[in-house]
Amino acid sequence: MEVQVEDVGPCKKLLKIEVPTETVAEELEKTYNHLNETVVVPGFRKGRVPRWLMEGKFGAQVNDDTKTALLSESFQQALKEQELKPLGTPKFDEGIEFEPGKPLTFGVTVEVHPDFEIEDYIGLELEEPFSEPTEAEMDEQIAYVRRRYANLKKIDAGSPQEQDVVMAHIVLRQGEEVYRDITNHQFIVGEHMLIGMDEDESTKFATSASVGETVEAKVKLPEGYPDEAKRGAEMTLALTVEEIRRPVLPELTEEWVQKIGFESLDEFRQEVKSSVERQKRREAREKLKEQLTDKLLAKVDFELPEDIINEMAARSAVRRSLALRQQGAASEGPEDLEKLKSESREPTEKAAKLYFILDKIAEKERIFATEEEVNARIEVIAANYKRSPSQVSRELENSGRLSELRADMREEKVKDFLLEKADVKKANSSGDEESDK
Repeated sequence: MEVQVEDVGPCKKLLKIEVPTETVAEELEKTYNHLNETVVVPGFRKGRVPRWLMEGKFGAQVNDDTKTALLSESFQQALKEQELKPLGTPKFDEGIEFEPGKPLTFGVTVEVHPDFEIEDYIGLELEEPFSEPTEAEMDEQIAYVRRRYANLKKIDAGSPQEQDVVMAHIVLRQGEEVYRDITNHQFIVGEHMLIGMDEDESTKFATSASVGETVEAKVKLPEGYPDEAKRGAEMTLALTVEEIRRPVLPELTEEWVQKIGFESLDEFRQEVKSSVERQKRREAREKLKEQLTDKLLAKVDFELPEDIINEMAARSAVRRSLALRQQGAASEGPEDLEKLKSESREPTEKAAKLYFILDKIAEKERIFATEEEVNARIEVIAANYKRSPSQVSRELENSGRLSELRADMREEKVKDFLLEKADVKKANSSGDEESDK
């Protein structure tokens, strides 16, 4: 078999392949022999049907099947010989002619992994932020735990405060005409945005009213408002506070912490400190991974496969479009979708470049996700969704996401490997830096 390779674009190759006449004849002979063993022709025993008769009855189908088999086999062989790693779906020449007694000649265009080298990725210098919990952070966590056990007390008079649960009647008017009338609207003050207001404005507005009182404000409906005809419209928002329920936090006492499962206040505070430390450790590790990513991306530059990037950016734009619609935005036109695709281009290129870099390092360091590790991850997913591991495994396999799971786990292992080998500096309490090694 003869193979010629031409560069026809960034990471795009045109393979011109010629399958010799002898190979075509051998493949035809194999196909006819298999057919002879299985086909039933009146007047002939299996395996005894003359070749000329089979060619007359099944020649067109045999030629098509043989051509398809040769295209696939020779393409895979060419990739192996040329040491090419394909991406996406190959594009074969249209109208490929197949004729017994002649060589099969065709071209196929395929995008391939970028060809580059990366060195000096061991011992990357990274800086980990100081992660000792502060008193303020511990107080915030204690307040969070107390809020979880709070009781709601009905307030008969006065104005709402932050964290109060409010039941309200909201009316939107455009001039004298009522546009929307919303009854029994419940929200938490400080965690909710009213129509046409941001969070701070909503909090200030809600806390300006008393129980049974109506307050009004001029608002402008946002550009992403679901009713496209009313976007940007100026309206009057009237809010009547009908009920306030105020969270009453439990006192931080020995008796209370014992009720929730601790032996003493000291033990409770120690657990709070450990919880904050764990969270800060996770945050610090994520920041280290971000630094690691930035350093890897800065180490090497190479061209990316255009078709794959365009396809990924298009999928990202569609996902963003669907998310916007779920948030109430109107359907986008073609121009809006193209804008989303353009905005998705840069992060898509960055993600793709990082993928190829981590893939290259994984190959060099022989890092991969074992079947035991994949099965363990599937068991965790299954437990989270209260399903059996076999069900989750089948669903992942059928949807083609099992390979994605393996790839994601491989990337995680590469990052963990690089972090383990990195030269991590930690800032101490004096503000100086000290090495983790």
